[in-house]
Amino acid sequence: MSETMSDAARVTAALAAVPGWADRPVTVEEAIPVLASPSWRGADAAPLRVRDEAGETLFVKLMAPDSRATINFSCAFAAAVAAGEAGLGPKVLLADAEAGVLVMEDLGEGWRTATLEAMYDAATLDRVLAARRAFQDLPPLPRTEGVFAEIERFYAGCLESDAAIPSDTEWMVDSLRLAGEAIRPVAGAPVPIHGDGNVSNIMLHESGAVRLVDFDRASNADPLEDLGSFLIEAHAFEPEARDTFTRLTGGFDEAAFNRAWLYGIADDLRWGLLGCLTAAVSPRKTLEFHKYASWRFVRCRIGVRETRFAERLRRI
Repeated sequence: MSETMSDAARVTAALAAVPGWADRPVTVEEAIPVLASPSWRGADAAPLRVRDEAGETLFVKLMAPDSRATINFSCAFAAAVAAGEAGLGPKVLLADAEAGVLVMEDLGEGWRTATLEAMYDAATLDRVLAARRAFQDLPPLPRTEGVFAEIERFYAGCLESDAAIPSDTEWMVDSLRLAGEAIRPVAGAPVPIHGDGNVSNIMLHESGAVRLVDFDRASNADPLEDLGSFLIEAHAFEPEARDTFTRLTGGFDEAAFNRAWLYGIADDLRWGLLGCLTAAVSPRKTLEFHKYASWRFVRCRIGVRETRFAERLRRI
């Protein structure tokens, strides 16, 4: 199997390696609408649903070859496999990092994609936080790289590819370098983290079950980094984020919260750079990678310009 094959050929080759599916007549359909903006949803791949004549389905994720510029396929696929085996994500039936193909159980009837509104339900929020924390108890992943290292890598990639980036990008990068330097001596020991706080990466079942999906940013890193990426996405305002932090930790630790919040601001910068880099290197010009990057940069600027940014650096 190769990334240079057509999508149809990649699906056929993948199903041939899944027990019981090699000779089944199937239809292939788009599983979800692919969007880069306003929410980065399926933008690194072709998310497909394969259906046999009896109606049984599988979810097939064909990674876009250009996404290798920002995603470590081996680590992302290893994280998906580990999550599936632990009951924290869909069960993985095939993970071929070299070919960029992932075949999983299809979360169909009874399942829905989480929304920001769902995160304001205390019981749902608790289950989501529990799933993210349980993932951190799994064995180490094959990649250890935090958000500050990815910022440097993506910034260098943007410069090398002559990507269109905002005129104040260097200022944002320098500001978050200060945050990285401040956090480094007190950072928590690396554990496996999902790494992407986008709530569309959470699936909710009508029974209350929770599954995590899309492990493209998964790595071994400070557990507060994972929490920070979630807080900045799930809550528009700090008071709600403080409440969620307290629910998870059982109390309010100002220094730890400041670290998590700084990680969240860094996550905005990472995604801004990632969007610009993808826009520069990807042949998929119909997706609004740069538009998505723009609003992540806006939120990063707000966080850095906020009067307490420097105070947080001192109180971590």
